[in-house]
Amino acid sequence: MSEGSAFKTLYSSMINSSCDIGKVQASFKDGTGKVKKIKCFVKESFPYFLVTDNHFYVPCYFTKKAVDDFKSKHSGVNITDLKSKVVEIGDWTLEMAKVDSSSVFTSYAGIEIRLIAGSFKVVQGTKDKVLLSRYPVNLYRDDEIKTLFQSYHHKTLASKVTCKDCLPDVTKKGDSVYAFATGKEFAYPFKVGSSATVSLVSIFESEKGKAALKKLQDGSSSGGIKVQSSVKAAAKPKKSA
Repeated sequence: MSEGSAFKTLYSSMINSSCDIGKVQASFKDGTGKVKKIKCFVKESFPYFLVTDNHFYVPCYFTKKAVDDFKSKHSGVNITDLKSKVVEIGDWTLEMAKVDSSSVFTSYAGIEIRLIAGSFKVVQGTKDKVLLSRYPVNLYRDDEIKTLFQSYHHKTLASKVTCKDCLPDVTKKGDSVYAFATGKEFAYPFKVGSSATVSLVSIFESEKGKAALKKLQDGSSSGGIKVQSSVKAAAKPKKSA
């Protein structure tokens, strides 16, 4: 496991605890019993808000309360202009989401672990200026993290097969595949998160106006950056076969 990577430690803990955020936060509390704040570098602030610990980057999602609180304390500072700044995330939680990993690059095996910020602020002061010593990479492309997801998938799959010694009868035509205990469709047992988060597109529009957003979107149609709305809440897609 990459030494010094706070995000890798945090996300690994989430997977190893069977996606129980209560157990995860219990191991990340300070001396006062509160969950430790996360201080990180902003790798990108639009169209995705990506934060890094100098090893890996993950997306961060904001609640409306977090956005309103930030605006009240940082007058004139745009959230979509925080690239290369240091931020401190408080009141955070991790939530599970079922996604299409072919289109969501910050996911693996149909799972995204979402970092939800209930509050955050820009860290001021010269001592907090950060120069990254390496180029951070997508946490979901790390081999150890992918192995953890694969192990979780296998564990879930094995737990749903009621007859460990049964095999499908391949000599028969039709539906001869052995069914899961809860049906023929595979489903992860974790609870899908439901926190409502604010779209970065709507944040951009409120900060810089519809004209600026349209100009950026028009530029994206000619081969530039793709601008799309962030998920407002962790949706519950249909189960995959």
